[in-house]
Amino acid sequence: MAKQQHFHIVVLGQTGVGKSELINYLTNEPLRATGAGLPVTEKGFHALDTKIEDMVVTITDAWGIEQGRLAEWQKSFNKFQKNHSIDLVLYCIDASTARVQATDQHIITEMTQTLPVIAVLTKANTLTQQQIYDMAQLIPCRTIAVNSKAERYFDGTASTSFGRERVIDAIRTYYQAPTQKRRFLGGIRFGKNK
Repeated sequence: MAKQQHFHIVVLGQTGVGKSELINYLTNEPLRATGAGLPVTEKGFHALDTKIEDMVVTITDAWGIEQGRLAEWQKSFNKFQKNHSIDLVLYCIDASTARVQATDQHIITEMTQTLPVIAVLTKANTLTQQQIYDMAQLIPCRTIAVNSKAERYFDGTASTSFGRERVIDAIRTYYQAPTQKRRFLGGIRFGKNK
């Protein structure tokens, strides 16, 4: 088993939801490549030791769950989880669609049985408060809306970043010094129990 020295946060979600962008936003550093088009994060789980404000953490950027590859992703995650202590999962959902996918609901529901999970609604700058509230009602864990990147759009309008402090405050509620860490054992079983 890999020996971790820091509080371990794993960032999960479907491909293109903004996992790497969230990591860069939380750390205030361009640690992970981001972009549009094809998936940017290569297959696997990519850990790095860093700081989120005063918290020393290991943060893992996971390859995105892709359509038609859920079973492969599940097997890969279960193997990863058996070999690494996970202290917190940040599960990202692209809020710009104003939809929560059944796949995301199912994965989060399964994970919350053995791991602390915070859902992060990424790209939430285009939603109303009511839409964010409606989405959060469909997610079985604490949910925080975030816009990780301030940017100017083609039509000249701009968005601002928001939500960083709320995510960091939520992380602090789980943060423990390395000597106080606990281990969650076993993998996550996806699908019906038989």
